[in-house]
Amino acid sequence: MNKNSKKDRSIKKSSKKQSSKKQSSKKEKFYESVALPSDILDILSKSPSAGNNPVTWQDQLQDFGILFIKYLFLVTILTLNFLGLSVSLNCNADQEMSHRIMSAIFAFFFGFVYLIINYYTFKVLSQGKICKMDREKLFPFKA
Repeated sequence: MNKNSKKDRSIKKSSKKQSSKKQSSKKEKFYESVALPSDILDILSKSPSAGNNPVTWQDQLQDFGILFIKYLFLVTILTLNFLGLSVSLNCNADQEMSHRIMSAIFAFFFGFVYLIINYYTFKVLSQGKICKMDREKLFPFKA
C-alpha cells in the first residue's frame, strides 16, 4: 500500500504540474493578446513616417498636420469644458453652495454635454430661463 500511495502522490504532483503549465501558458497567451497602456502610447506617439526609410519633407509635413489636429482637438475640448464651467457658475449664482459646486464639477468634466443637454435643452427650451452672464468675472465664485 505504501508503494501505491507514493505512486498516487507522484501522479497527482505531475498532473498538478501539467495543469499549472497549461494555465501559465494560457495566461501568457492572454497577456500577449492584451494591449498594455504603454503599447497604446507607443502606437499613438509614433509618427506615420517612422521606420527605416529616409524621411522626406512631405512626411514631416504630414506628421506636423496630425500633431496639430491632435492638439487642436484637446484645446477645443478644454475650452468647451471651461465654457461649461463658466455658464454653470453664472446660472447657479443664486443657489446654495453645494449645488453650485456639484454643478460646476459636472459642467467642467462634461462641458459639451452640459452646455447642450442641461443648459440649452433644459433651462432655455423647457424652462425659458436665460442666464445672465457676469461681465466682470468669467468664473463668478463667491463663498
